[in-house]
Order: sequence, then structure tokens, then C-alpha cells
Amino acid sequence: MKKIIFTLLAAAALSFPAAGQVSIQFSGDASKFTTELTAFMGTLVSKPQKAEVNLFISLYDSTCFSRETKDGIINVASQLRGRRVSQVPGFIFYVRTLADFIKTGQTSNEVSAWLSGLSEMAFDPRFTNASIEKFIEVTGLLLVDNTLYSEGSVSWKTEGGSVEFARDTVLKIDIKTVTLKCFLSKDSTEIYDFSGTYYPDVFRLHCDKGTVTWEKAGYDRSKVFATVSDFDIDVTKSEFTCDSSLLTQTTYFHEPVKGKLTDRAVEIASPDKATMPRFETYDTRFFIDDIYKGVDYEGGLTLEGAVVTGTGSNWFPANIKLYRNDTLAMRLVSRTFILSQRSISSYESSATLYLGKDSIYHSNLGFSYNTSTREVSLFRTKSPLSRSPYFDSYHNLDLYFENFSWDMDDQFITLSRTRGSSIGAAKFESVSFYNEANFFRLMRLDDVHPLYRIRDYAKSYGSDVFPVEGFAKWMKMPVEQATALCIELANNGFLFYDRNFNEVVIKKKVDDYIASFAKKKDYDAITINSEARDQEENATLDLKNYNLNLAGVSMVSLSDSQKVAIMPYNGRLMVGKNRAISFDGVVKAGLFTIYGKQFSFNYDTFYVRLAKIDSIRIAVETDERDAFGKPVIKNIDNLIQLGSANLFIDDPRNKSGLRRLQQYPIINALTYSYIFYDNIPNLEGIYPREKFYFRIDPFTYSNIDHYNNTAMALNGEFVGGGITEPMRQTLTVQPDTSLGFSMTIAPEGIPIYSGRGKLYDHLSMSNSGLIGSGRIDHLTATAVSDTFLF
Repeated sequence: MKKIIFTLLAAAALSFPAAGQVSIQFSGDASKFTTELTAFMGTLVSKPQKAEVNLFISLYDSTCFSRETKDGIINVASQLRGRRVSQVPGFIFYVRTLADFIKTGQTSNEVSAWLSGLSEMAFDPRFTNASIEKFIEVTGLLLVDNTLYSEGSVSWKTEGGSVEFARDTVLKIDIKTVTLKCFLSKDSTEIYDFSGTYYPDVFRLHCDKGTVTWEKAGYDRSKVFATVSDFDIDVTKSEFTCDSSLLTQTTYFHEPVKGKLTDRAVEIASPDKATMPRFETYDTRFFIDDIYKGVDYEGGLTLEGAVVTGTGSNWFPANIKLYRNDTLAMRLVSRTFILSQRSISSYESSATLYLGKDSIYHSNLGFSYNTSTREVSLFRTKSPLSRSPYFDSYHNLDLYFENFSWDMDDQFITLSRTRGSSIGAAKFESVSFYNEANFFRLMRLDDVHPLYRIRDYAKSYGSDVFPVEGFAKWMKMPVEQATALCIELANNGFLFYDRNFNEVVIKKKVDDYIASFAKKKDYDAITINSEARDQEENATLDLKNYNLNLAGVSMVSLSDSQKVAIMPYNGRLMVGKNRAISFDGVVKAGLFTIYGKQFSFNYDTFYVRLAKIDSIRIAVETDERDAFGKPVIKNIDNLIQLGSANLFIDDPRNKSGLRRLQQYPIINALTYSYIFYDNIPNLEGIYPREKFYFRIDPFTYSNIDHYNNTAMALNGEFVGGGITEPMRQTLTVQPDTSLGFSMTIAPEGIPIYSGRGKLYDHLSMSNSGLIGSGRIDHLTATAVSDTFLF
């Protein structure tokens, strides 16, 4: 049985006080004590409590207690009665504990030592009746099952080591080298090798030293543990906190670190879901290289069960650096990172993806990283700032999309919809984009536009980085209202909002919008909208060349003033550095519609390189007018095919079209192009394209959004498939709205059919066919007609 050592300092050497020293309530006659005790307890006790009294009486009447011990029992009982200690719970605790001494096999000397100490306490007025009752109760609990405290669902117990009762000015229990356990219902927590002192009258347990491990979180106790010292535990609660703890964590630290430890008895479904113990380092600036493969960490650390939390302050947030092929690829900054054995995550972080000297940046996103697969995910959260765009300095775009996904061993990053969504909408907007409707929408009913307010405050503050509180005070508006305004401007791409510091950074877009509204700055109207479905992604970023490959794009307006837009085949195009766009597809430029492949748009020079033109469809303004008085547009029935050209949209310094330059758009054909007549309705196959065509010389046309029939004249060579000899001609719009020519033949005529005949008077070519009129001489025959259809 467990042996409890009772050392009561000087009290152990004292003999029991004589009965005359106290107010005697019991006679002192050992033979009458049990009868007197029964009468004293009377009917105030319950049936179970009466059974406990009867058990004590049976033990008292037996030989379990020596004569000297019985005298001590009577003496202390008299003292307790003299102090008016109640029958319940005081005397019940008393008789129960005395019975426990016998049931647990303690010796008479131990019982006598305990009675001697209790007598001293009863005699000392500094001890309250409550503290005396608690001392008696705790003794019994320790004797039976090593319990220091038990009330409701909370209990504290010891295991192994030694427990020694002692007293100086207060009751205390010295505890050495035990395993201290706290129970909350079925949950528990432990402190190993615990040594300290328990003060039962105030339910305070002082720890001199001990060890807390993370075994319940799945860690090896020899590799992850904290030594604790010099702190107090309130045993009425199931948790404790130690400000003087030293953590050993071999995965993250080369040597033990100081910090604050908190632990409590909690339910743990599985080790990987454990949330306790919790350890927070005092040092908030750790630099840990390769905390995982290819991952460096800077910041403070907190262990929360199975999870390690990277922590930082407003001024020194924590940050994660992700490396690919030994090169810094991404940097994440947050006040809190969750670092488990399998992943890193954060609900609010700023993210920077490095593209050489440029980057893609967002100030507030959710982040996750799988440490084994090296998969990175950035996603929008419920934070209002999460709706703001990514800023891409390489492509000079503001990027609006839902989810960033990257296997860091792959060269492609996916920028697309959230997982599980059937449709994903994304927008890629030029940083120089300006729209007057957007400008007035932001103003609403305010007397002063918020962009002017932001700019004016920054000037008065002396910096483009300023606190929201200062802006609110300057505006004489509630901080909440100023915050909402700044969040809206951030979501529209005008500001960066840092929630750690509650400050904003003005982007260049603020000044650009103000200057554009005042017509003092050039701007553009380039916005690329993507709608991806099924297995298609909105965009992928190729890390070999930093090209953005977009899908689900129906049309992109390059200039609304010059009516130039592109429509990529299959909705796919590629965006390179500074808004350069490459695609196969269609370019609509004024009255020209150009089909082909390997088309590329250069933002700086503001032109489209049309490398491989399949065909050009041309429309012209007629003399007819619509209901609004505008010329009716009609398509020319021929297609100009093959060749390459440059399309100059506008002056590169006039992308906005603020200056009306009549010559634009300009198309400059660099090579020969062709018109074929093999598919003329009702004449299919009559004029095979291999032998019958019009080869157009390189040409330049300006103002191609406004021209009529008379403006169309394309020089070149007509090849008549052996019907006529090749001849120089000029293509014009014919009466049937096709491109062709009509010529008056010189008096000497022109040879036909390889010189076997000769045509006189007139020849025309259009979608009506090759038609001659006049006279044909063939060998010895002559024919005259108004129409010869060749």
C-alpha cells in the first residue's frame, strides 16, 4: 500500500495537548467515545455517511488503533468540536480519513503523526475551519488514490515519487519526482518528473520543476518536450500556464528555447488533431533554413499540439520563403502560419511570386503548401481585402481570378476557378486601363471623388504609405467608414491594403485615373475576360518564359476609339511581357476583318503583327444611310488571302484615342496577297486557284474604319489561267460588291487562249466571272457579242 510521509516540522515532536487545554466536548473516556460520537452526529448525516461513521466505530472498537492513538483521536475530535467544525462535512472527512489510514495499511506512528499535526492546526487560530477540513479531505484522497484535488469533473492525481505533508505557517504538501496528472472527465494531461508544493487551503500547486511532452500529438518524447519551473497551478481548473519553460524541438531548433507553455486536459480524437500542449516562443525572430525541403522560415513559433504555428507581430510578421531549383520562387508574409508535419497554411497572408526582376503580388490571400508534394495554393477568403486583384509587374496587368495552384516541380502555374466549380470567370486588366463610367461609379454621391481625397491626404501626410486612422481623422469620418472606402479602392486595384499595420499604399493607378479623367494622360481600354468550363483553366503561367496562356476568351478590345478587337480561335491566347499578346484568330479593325495565325500584338508600338494571314474580309461604306444617318456597311464578297501585314492601331502615344488621328487604323501588307475565284457561286471549279487568281502587291491603307467603294484600289497582277496572259490591273469594288476590274482593251486587242485568239473592246472580272464584250478573232473565225463568259 502507498505510504504517506507526515512531517509536521516541530509539531512531530510535540505530545498531544492535555484535555484541559481545550474546551472539552467529549468526555475523554475512550469507552464512551463512540457512543458520544454517534449522539453528536445524530440525524444530520445521510445513510451513506452514517455507514462511514459505523465503519470508523467498528475499527475504533477493534484493535486497529493503539490506546495512545485512540486518545489522540478523542483529543482532536474535542478540538474540532470546540472550533465548531460541523458534522458534515468536517467530522465525516475526519472519520473517513481515519478509516482510510487503516484500509491503506498505514502504521500507528503515521496515524499519530497526522493526528499531532492536525491537533496543532486546530489549536492555531490562523487556520480556518475550511482549511482544516480541506487538509483532512486531501489526506484521505491521497491515501486512497493519490488524489490532490477532486471536485466535479476536475481532479489532480500523482503517480510514483513521494508525497510529504508539512506545515510551517500554512498547511502544505511537498511532492517530489511524481507524474502529475490532471483529469477532466475522460480527458487528461500530465507533467512528468514533477516536484513542487501543494497548498490545499487555497487549491494552489506550486511547481519547482517538471517536464511536459508532446506524445499525445504524435511526437517522440525524447525529441519534443518542455521543461517547466517556478509557476503555480490552480487545481480547481483543468489547465495551467508556465511562463518559465524551456522547449526542446529538434526539428526546428538546434538548442532549447524559452517561451510560455499552456496545457490542459482535452479530448484528442487522433494525434494529428491534438491542440495541446501549446508553447509560444518569446523570441519572435527565428531564422530557420530548410524547415521543410526547399522552405525557409523567419518569425516566432508556437507549438499547438500536433501543429506548429509560425507567429509574428505587426512590425515583424512571420514569412515563408519557397525555393525552386535553389532560386527564391515565392515569399509569403503573415502574422500566423500553421506548420504541421504535412503542410503549411495561413488564412491571411501577402504573397509574392517572383518572375525574374518582376513579380505577381497580392496583399491578402489564403495560403496552403503540401510539404510532401510541394503543391502551393493561394485562394480568396471571406476577408473583404481578398477580393482585390493580383498585381503583375511583368505583364503589367491586374489579375482577377479565384485560385492559384502550383506543383513546384512543374513549370506551369494554374490561375483559375476554385476547385469543384464548373465555371470559372477571370479578368486580366491592363494597369493603364481607364473607364470613365468606372470613375463616376466610384464617386457615387460624394462631393469630392475618393481618388482626389486619397491623393490630397497623401500629399499632406508626406508619403504614399499612410495609416487608415490618420486618413479617417483627416476626413473627419469614422474609422470604419474610412476603412470600408480603402477596402473598396483596394478591390478596384487602386491601393495595397496591409491589415497588419492597418495602412495603405497608393498604387500608380490612382494618379493615372486622375490624369486620364483630366485628359492629361494617355490610357488604354484593354481588359481580357476569361470564362473557363469543364476541364479548361482560365490561365496557366509558364515559368520557362513567363507567358500567360489564357483560355475561354471570346474577344479583347485593343482600342474602342479605333474599333480594333481580337477574337482568338478556341478562346485561347498568350500574354507576354508588358501586355504583348500572341494568338491565332480574328482581328477586327474598322472595316477589315483579318483571319489567320501567328498574330501578335505589341503594346509599346501599339500594332498587331499579322504573320500568317489566311484571309481578309473587307466591308465598305455605301451611299445609303440608316435611320441614324450613318452610311450602310456592306461586305465585299471576296476574301483577300494569304500574306502577312502590320496593323497600326493608333499612335503609340495615343492609345486612348484622345487625339483624333484620321489616318488610323493603318494596315500595311508586307507581302503579296491573293484573291481566288474558285468558289464563286454557280461557277465553282470553273476558275481553279492554281491557275486563276489576282496577286495583290504589298499595300498600305489608312483610316480603314472609314472608306467607300471609290477609296478601294488594289494594284497587282491578274493571272487568267491561260485564258488571258498575265496582266497588271487594279482591283476595285465592282457593281456586284466583289473585288475585280473592268478594262477597256486597247485597239490592238489582247491575246486569249495562248494566242490562239484575240479579244477586242472590253474585259471585266468579278464574282460574275471573267466576261468580255466586243469581238473575238479565232483563227479564221470572228465572233461579236455583248457578253463572252470565259
